[in-house]
Amino acid sequence: MRNRLRERIAIAGVGCSRFGDLLETPELKGLSIQEMTAAAVKEALDDAGMSGQDVDAVYVGNAMVHSSQLPATYSQLSKWIGTELRSGVHFEAQCSTTNVGAAMAAMAIASGVHDKVLVVGLETTRTRVKDLSPYEREPISHQMTWLWTDMAVNQAYQVPQGYDIFSTYNGIVALGYCRKYGIGIDDFDRGMFEVCRTRRLHGSMTPKANIQETLEDEARRKGYADAFELWRSDKDNPFVAWPSRLKSLVTTADGASAMVVTRAELAGARSQPVELKGFGICYRDLPWYDEDPTYWEGDRRSVDQALDMSGIKPADIGYLHTHDCSHISGLCTAELIGYIEPGKSLAYARDGRLRFDGDRPMSTHGGRHAFGHAWAASAGSDTYEAVTQMRGAAGARQIPKRPDIAVIHTHGYAMVGTTLVLGGL
Repeated sequence: MRNRLRERIAIAGVGCSRFGDLLETPELKGLSIQEMTAAAVKEALDDAGMSGQDVDAVYVGNAMVHSSQLPATYSQLSKWIGTELRSGVHFEAQCSTTNVGAAMAAMAIASGVHDKVLVVGLETTRTRVKDLSPYEREPISHQMTWLWTDMAVNQAYQVPQGYDIFSTYNGIVALGYCRKYGIGIDDFDRGMFEVCRTRRLHGSMTPKANIQETLEDEARRKGYADAFELWRSDKDNPFVAWPSRLKSLVTTADGASAMVVTRAELAGARSQPVELKGFGICYRDLPWYDEDPTYWEGDRRSVDQALDMSGIKPADIGYLHTHDCSHISGLCTAELIGYIEPGKSLAYARDGRLRFDGDRPMSTHGGRHAFGHAWAASAGSDTYEAVTQMRGAAGARQIPKRPDIAVIHTHGYAMVGTTLVLGGL
């Protein structure tokens, strides 16, 4: 495999909605899924200095059509986002969707077929269409969301009535990590508390995050003596897959994201483009790991492809996001990439090194727990945050030393390992 782009590719514009609930979150309440998506697209197009008619193609991703009821999404959205009579396709790669779209756009541009591609991701994991109305919505139960999500897994092996990712992503990986590095369960629990505290701090500084309350403020609101007492509460933070607790996991959300990918020399003077230097994609069916649950071969291969294409080394990375539906799984990926020393993630968290102002900043928008998770839109929200940090525009959560290289890793339901490398133009 040659694994090279024939010319430089840029992300010229990014957009993202508030993540939350279309029935409750103030910035989203009352919007249709079309309006929520159009707002993210408008932000990306404005950021790139373009209109919908300036792009050659539109790639629209939506993983859970059960709740959106928008098959052929690109045509149904075309009047809302101004892209009628453009080329279009509906695609999905679960929670890697938007970043897989960025890679497909880069290949289409590098091949000479297109010059500018709009990539869109949208998802509603909290609400669904009510009856057959195109605009009215109603809540989805968590059980239904997980059942629909579980349909992405090889159905000959997974259990349709259960959500097996809680155990395979959290409990088994956590126990493997403790055994591999000789970490006691109490130390593991304290380390996970520190990771959550960091993600909630980041979420509190991110206006588009689903949860904007620190763990300390939640503890005060609920009458606990401190945040750690809240953390150890069976009522508010039970074990979901021992020894991992509820607040080490994803929080569902409705949301949309978008980005404009173009030939580097076509990125407009009005925009602040970043280079898409490389990418890697590798998928695997169940089981996602072999004897060592902390090591996932699919991630190894996607990371190696992306670093090779971009010509960077782990030491060059100034900002990292790893897929953190499960905090322990995301930390294992950071160690696999070489951003954190093997077995040291919990110590890094305790020492504040993973904070926005630490020396290994990660997931500064709050990650899947605080920013929230809207399956097909989430990878785009991660890229949105990376671009914002590289531009020095992240406000209170800005990394003090603006990163020159950012790496975004995502899992599409743990099956589609995807890695993007961004750099300055």
